[in-house]
Amino acid sequence: MREAKKFEWDISQVKKVFVHSISPDVKIVRNVERKISLEVELSGFKKDIEEYEPKVRKEGERFELDLFPHSQFFPDGFFAFGFMKFGGLEIEDVYLKIPDDLSTGIDTTSGDLSINGLSFDELRISSVSGEIEIDSKVKNLFVKTTSGNLNFRGSSRIEKIDVQSISGDLEFSNPSFRLGIIKTTSSDIKITGMDPDFETLDVRTISGDFSISFKSRPNTHVEIDTVSGNIRSDVKVKGIVKGSFDVGKPSSTLKFKSISGDAHLEFGFDIVNSKDDERLKIFEEILKSKRATKDEIRELMETLGYSKEKIEEFLSGK
Repeated sequence: MREAKKFEWDISQVKKVFVHSISPDVKIVRNVERKISLEVELSGFKKDIEEYEPKVRKEGERFELDLFPHSQFFPDGFFAFGFMKFGGLEIEDVYLKIPDDLSTGIDTTSGDLSINGLSFDELRISSVSGEIEIDSKVKNLFVKTTSGNLNFRGSSRIEKIDVQSISGDLEFSNPSFRLGIIKTTSSDIKITGMDPDFETLDVRTISGDFSISFKSRPNTHVEIDTVSGNIRSDVKVKGIVKGSFDVGKPSSTLKFKSISGDAHLEFGFDIVNSKDDERLKIFEEILKSKRATKDEIRELMETLGYSKEKIEEFLSGK
């Protein structure tokens, strides 16, 4: 049989919450009351469902919730990290409501995790293969994942982001933070619409690719160290694999270090790379030799993907 069960706990004095899960998908949303509300979708034998009760430990300002079924084989105070099945019982889905402004820790193995509409003083997540989606306000964010992907959508200023991953891809949309540390093995990292007002972003990867774009042009010092990775930027860094350059008058530092991972850095300038340089030289020679008209070159450049602004800038000087 399949049935939903609900539980609720008052946490008026609690400042830290820890949630332990394994395989079920977990959705976490905001509770306007100073309570934790839990709804679990269970399947299995009727008796097992009736007897199901999560483990709870409450000590002072700390509240700990373990979704593993309560039983005589796992006494109170023991927090299990085995299978989410017990006998004929299985936890299918979890819906959790918690209040704002808590320091929250969540660990899971293979279940997907979705966190929406909350405000956290601190959020720590540990996952093996589950997908992680965060769309909440967070003052400090710490994530460790093995192969699960992370999708973070920023909506407020973050003091620090610290993310570590083996192979799960990492995506950040419109983040705003002071300090950022991202370390991966083969994960691809994509940051779009980043707030240019940051202090340090340190990205380190073995073979994962990294791309970043900003909401507006930053003033930053860029340090690059890669063995065989390719670097593409709208600031001219042709052929650079190790070294540094400045964008504007630096008030921040962006570091990228890899073995073979590529980087694509967009600071708000027109893209410039070695292929563009070679093509523009060819177009210039064709125009000088009168082998083609400006309209023909314009059409060719549009086909190759050049922006209208870039095309007009090139042709206006000819």
